[in-house]
Amino acid sequence: MTLRRDEWIVLEDLGDHPEGAWMTGTRPLEKRYRASTAVRDVADRDLCDLATDEVLEGLAKGGARPEWAARITPLGRTVLTYRALQENPVPSMEPAPAPEGFKVRGTDVDVLRAALAAAEAGSLAGIDAPALRTVLVGAVPVSGSRQHTLTTSKEGLAAVLAVLHLESLVRDSSGYHHLLRQLPLSS
Repeated sequence: MTLRRDEWIVLEDLGDHPEGAWMTGTRPLEKRYRASTAVRDVADRDLCDLATDEVLEGLAKGGARPEWAARITPLGRTVLTYRALQENPVPSMEPAPAPEGFKVRGTDVDVLRAALAAAEAGSLAGIDAPALRTVLVGAVPVSGSRQHTLTTSKEGLAAVLAVLHLESLVRDSSGYHHLLRQLPLSS
């Protein structure tokens, strides 16, 4: 199950603290707006640790004892790093020679069209808009299904792979994997 928005906020706040540092609060965790559930959910996924009473006593240091404390775990830092890579992906897969033709689902054609519009508007860097346009112009619907057959060059295949890779990181990976299954293995 993916993290909710409030859980991401908690994880990002925890990630802003140095390695091993505790984020403390003065109000009881139970009374904290919505973060009480979010902090506990993040802790339940082993993305952060909640302080024990002994740790809270140690954090007092001559001042008032914090009522709660949490710190990010190594897994939590890894999740933040992975998320940053998803938001700024750089596909590094070098495709094998393009096959004669390959099939994509109709929903993937819609994703490719939306990506083409964004790439042509300049808001989707790293996508070869001319190659993607050529691929989409040559898309042929498969009779009796929602699939389309695409025939393309190496550049066009790379553009399709890049877009479907982005889609797989953000929403749905099935189109990307459907395409990968059709490609020959590169050696």
